Amino acid sequence: DSEELTVSQVEKDYVLNKEQQCAFRIVTQHADNPAADQLTMYVGGMGGTGKTRVLNALTAYFRHQGESRRLIVVAPTETAAALVKGSTYHFMFGINECHGETISKKALAEFKEHLDGVDYIFLDEVSMLSCIDMYRISARLAMCTN
Repeated sequence: DSEELTVSQVEKDYVLNKEQQCAFRIVTQHADNPAADQLTMYVGGMGGTGKTRVLNALTAYFRHQGESRRLIVVAPTETAAALVKGSTYHFMFGINECHGETISKKALAEFKEHLDGVDYIFLDEVSMLSCIDMYRISARLAMCTN
């Protein structure tokens, strides 16, 4: 099965340990099941434990499948976003702390377009987010996905 070959090859290429393989396979198996419910997953650990390695492996997996669009990576700061080759959540979801929570129909349509085809959002540096930040992200995603 070419799907399994891709999973195994990516695991080998990225030298994933057992815990990293587990996280990686949860996502890849979920991605392979069109009837699966929404996946909500937290990958924790101190700096240097390999969270970014799992992200890089997932990025490679979706790229090998020709489905890069299914995974986006966001972070709370430009520096954090650059380190994982992503965007800030402010940019990706149109969240601007200076302008309150209102959004034009045109802007909302633009952010919906950003999310078209996206099945997985990897939110890096989640420990940097406040409860209000998490609420804003959740509310905007709810608006964008109806």
